[in-house]
Amino acid sequence: MGRLYTENEQTPAGGALVDVPVFEDVIARAQELRGADSVSELLRLSAALLEHCAYELARSESRGQVSRMILISAELERMARDAATK
Repeated sequence: MGRLYTENEQTPAGGALVDVPVFEDVIARAQELRGADSVSELLRLSAALLEHCAYELARSESRGQVSRMILISAELERMARDAATK
């Protein structure tokens, strides 16, 4: 898992911090999910988070990296659909 920043720290890009405990809670809950039924939902949520990250990154970073993240997100969504039908 990536580095989580405390309330008094800034991200390497100097951005404002988000409510880290909320994200830690989301990750902890995701790690509690078990079984084949959870795979599709976890992939779908991962895709949504990655896509949102790409849009945020687009504000300051190169388009190439953003495009790659959006393509990966689309692949995760496809995998989620496939997992839901199995």
